[in-house]
Amino acid sequence: MRDFGGRSRLGRLDPGGKLVYTAFLAFMVGGLISAALLHHDGMGLDAATAASWWVGDEAQMRYPKSYRQLLELTHFHLFTEPLCFLVVAHLYHLGSQALLLRVGITVGTLLCIAMQIALPWLVSFASPAFAVLFLPVHVGLLLGLLWMSAASIKEMWLG
Repeated sequence: MRDFGGRSRLGRLDPGGKLVYTAFLAFMVGGLISAALLHHDGMGLDAATAASWWVGDEAQMRYPKSYRQLLELTHFHLFTEPLCFLVVAHLYHLGSQALLLRVGITVGTLLCIAMQIALPWLVSFASPAFAVLFLPVHVGLLLGLLWMSAASIKEMWLG
């Protein structure tokens, strides 16, 4: 536990470790950009388009997502997102930013992950009105992971 307090440990990594972590974070950023593009292409930027993505819209010839589709999506996200979050958050917490800031960014990002996984179910089975949360949740998730990644890379290479 003492690795997560006090001075930054990232700047003292050997060059090989820095390269591996930087490559992982760079691929993460690429994944975040592609996720944002997929979100925009499928659900758009407004609540009505996002709701129609999940519950269907005859005028746009969109079919509602089935229980099975939601279950497969949730299954995939429950395995991949916590793993990516674990690595990015661990690296971030090895840095030297203020503890309160690190905890705030981490908790905010974690809440966005949980909401991002829950929202398709809420929109599909509770109310399409929940679709208004998609954009802020996805933006919060994107900003949280980008912040943690950029701060980690900066501390690794610039001290």
